[in-house]
Amino acid sequence: PEGATLLGTILSSDKTNISVLMGDHVAHPLLITGLANIHMNTQLKSSSNSFMLTALLPVLKFLHKNKCLCGVLADCLIHQCLDIVLKLLKETTLHGMILSDPVR
Repeated sequence: PEGATLLGTILSSDKTNISVLMGDHVAHPLLITGLANIHMNTQLKSSSNSFMLTALLPVLKFLHKNKCLCGVLADCLIHQCLDIVLKLLKETTLHGMILSDPVR
């Protein structure tokens, strides 16, 4: 709508060991920030707390040896998980959300 402000959102994920003492457990932590207009050097500082843990996405281990099939299945699962986790964000992008304007 006219006069609306777009807020950029950044998602970040990387495979990480989540358990040092409990064995071989890994996940993809999904981090989100709504600060897309802030310089990346500032966002990446751990003291800025600009990224928030949103979900832990699974890392699969397949018994099947077909790498192509395993890759497709892993991609499908990650996309299903992202659809669930980001459902409210997707709905907000379609319908918008009223926020106070700090400039006025």
